[in-house]
Amino acid sequence: MTGFRSRIAFLGMFVLSPVWALSINDSGHISSTTVREIIQVTSEEDIAAALQKANAQHLPVGIMGVQHSQGGQSIAPAGIQLNMLPFNQVLKFDVAKKQVTVQSGITWGKLQEAINPYQLAITAMQSPNIFTVGGSLSVNAHGDDFRMGAVGNSIVRFSLRLADGRRLRVSPEHYPDLWRAVRGGYGVLGVVTDVTLQLTDNTLLTSHYNETLTRTFPDYFRHHILNDRQVVLFYAHMNIVPDASFLNDMYVITYTDTGQLPSKVVTLENPERWNAVLTPLFNVSRNSFYGKRWRWKMEKRLFRKRYRDKTVTRNNAMEKPVRFAADYKPGTADWLQEYFIPVEQFPSFIDQLRRLTLSASIDLLNVTVRYVPAEPDLLLSQVRKDSLSVVLYFNQTLSPPAIEKTRQWTENVINAALASGGSYYLTYQNFASQSQFEQAYPRFAELNALKREYDKNNRFSNIFYQKYYNLMINP
Repeated sequence: MTGFRSRIAFLGMFVLSPVWALSINDSGHISSTTVREIIQVTSEEDIAAALQKANAQHLPVGIMGVQHSQGGQSIAPAGIQLNMLPFNQVLKFDVAKKQVTVQSGITWGKLQEAINPYQLAITAMQSPNIFTVGGSLSVNAHGDDFRMGAVGNSIVRFSLRLADGRRLRVSPEHYPDLWRAVRGGYGVLGVVTDVTLQLTDNTLLTSHYNETLTRTFPDYFRHHILNDRQVVLFYAHMNIVPDASFLNDMYVITYTDTGQLPSKVVTLENPERWNAVLTPLFNVSRNSFYGKRWRWKMEKRLFRKRYRDKTVTRNNAMEKPVRFAADYKPGTADWLQEYFIPVEQFPSFIDQLRRLTLSASIDLLNVTVRYVPAEPDLLLSQVRKDSLSVVLYFNQTLSPPAIEKTRQWTENVINAALASGGSYYLTYQNFASQSQFEQAYPRFAELNALKREYDKNNRFSNIFYQKYYNLMINP
C-alpha cells in the first residue's frame, strides 16, 4: 500500500463511530501520538457536543482534515480529535455575486465539482486540490495564482466556534483581531465551521513553457511574469541533479488569461490520469544520481510538449496530480519544507541551499518555486515582504540518526532564509529552534495574547503549539 493510500485508509477507519485511546500520525510519520477520541464531524451540533465534553473532562481539542501537515499541527496529545472530512457540504451558492459558502471540511476538488457547471472557478486554492478549505485557511496556504496570493485573500468571511460554545462571524469588519489571527493560526483559537469564498470566472487560459537560470531569475520573473498583467498563474521547477547543474537552472510554467469563457462547460479533468507516466518517472530518481539526470531530461521534454501554447480552463489548470509521488519505501517518508525569500535575495539563498543540501546528502526529489505577495497584517505571516517560495520535496529515512541529521540541515537552511530577510513555513517538521521561530514570526506574542482572551483554558491545542508556546491545558 502506498503512503497516500495508507493515509486515506487510516482516515476511513473512523467514519462510523468514535474510537478511544488511539495512536494517530500525520504524513511526516514522526508525530505518532495517543489521543483520547476521534469524533466524525457531520454537523455543528457534533462540534458543540465535542467542546462540551472537552470542557467537562479538561481535554485538549485537535482539528484534522487530510493530515498532510508533518509536525503534529493537527494532533492534540491525549485529547479529542475532530475529523472534519465528513463536514463537507456546500451551504450557499450565489452565482450572480460569484460567492460560495461551504462547510470547512470540503476539499477544493469537491468545491470545483460544484462550481464548474456554472462557469466559475476558485481564485486562490492550495495546490493540489485534495486539501480541505478549512485546513488551507488554518495554514494560510498559497497556490499558483500569484496575484491573489494565499488562500486567505479569497475569503470573504468565516464562522468560528469558540471553546465556550459561542459562534462568531469573522470578517475584516467584524472581529478584525480574529481575522488577522485565525488565517494561518493553525486551529488554536477555535473551529472554523463555514467559509465564504469569492470566486472568479472559469476563463480559458493559455499555458507556456520556458527555461531560465537561477542567477537571473529575479529579473526574468519581474519582466516576463510579474509585469505582464496577462499572466495569472505561475510556478517553476528547479534542476535537482546533484552535480554542477544542481539548482542552477529551471523551467517555468505560466498561464495567460484570454479573458474568454468556453462556449460550453468544459468537464473537469482527472489530474491523476498522468500517474502511469509520472510515477515511474518520479520513482527512478529516488536515491539515484543517474535516475535524477534522466528524469530531468525527460521531464523537460514531456512538459515542454504538454505546456507550450495549450488552451485550458482555469479550473483544470489549477488541478495537479499528487498520487504519483506517494510510492516510497517502508522506513522512509517523503517530507516537505518551504522557505519564503525576498525576490532579490533568491539567487544568494539558493547558493546557500545548494551547498548545505549537497553537504548533507539530502535525497532532494523536487524543488518548486512560486511567488507570494507580502501579508503583513497576519499575526503569523510567513511573508512580510514580496517573496519567492522555495518548496523542497525529499525522501527521508526515519531512523533517529537520519532524522537528527536532517534536523541539523533544516536549522542551517532556516538560518540562511532568515539571513536573507525571509522565513520558513510552519506546516512541516518542528525542527526550528525557539529563537528561529520567534525571529521568523515576531508577532507570535500577539497570538498568545488573543489565545488568553478567546481560549483562556487553552482548549485548542496541537503538538506544534505546545512546543513553541509551551502552554498546557489547565487541570
